[in-house]
Amino acid sequence: MFTPVLAKHSKSFSLIDCISVGVDRMQRNFEPMRKPVKAWHRSELTDVAAKVVIYEAFVEEKLEAPKHLARSVHDLYFEPLRFAKRNAEHF
Repeated sequence: MFTPVLAKHSKSFSLIDCISVGVDRMQRNFEPMRKPVKAWHRSELTDVAAKVVIYEAFVEEKLEAPKHLARSVHDLYFEPLRFAKRNAEHF
């Protein structure tokens, strides 16, 4: 949530202090997300499990997503560097 800074007298206003307080507040709001993200980083998905998830999502339509994205999702997961190079050539 954005709250504008209202200062009646700009003489005592410190932009650096104001930004510091804002950054501190934002970082505090990130704390609840840190535990789940750390857990995701610790968990490992086998290649077989990843293929099953992709298959179920696109072939069995357990995810409402366009089927033409299946190849991109597969490539992004299994070959992210090759996928990035291939897409960089388009620009």
